Amino acid sequence: MYEVKNAVAALREQAGLTVYELSKRCGFISNNRVSSTHVKRAEQGYQVKIETALLIYTELKRAGVCEKLEDVFWLETANQTANDTK
Repeated sequence: MYEVKNAVAALREQAGLTVYELSKRCGFISNNRVSSTHVKRAEQGYQVKIETALLIYTELKRAGVCEKLEDVFWLETANQTANDTK
């Protein structure tokens, strides 16, 4: 079993962006308002759609804080996660 992990919060902060600013750059707009829900949920460790992950990755790459998608989102096995918490 695999678990998706991410470094969205750390990379966003490294880029000097707020959740609002990253959400706006990603185009997360609803009813003419910026919706920060996608970024917040990713930072909290919830599963995100691949489109959401790619948009977040693209904007963090443009900000110069990552190179590969795996720098932002990666898979860990359940065993690896359990071992990391010991």
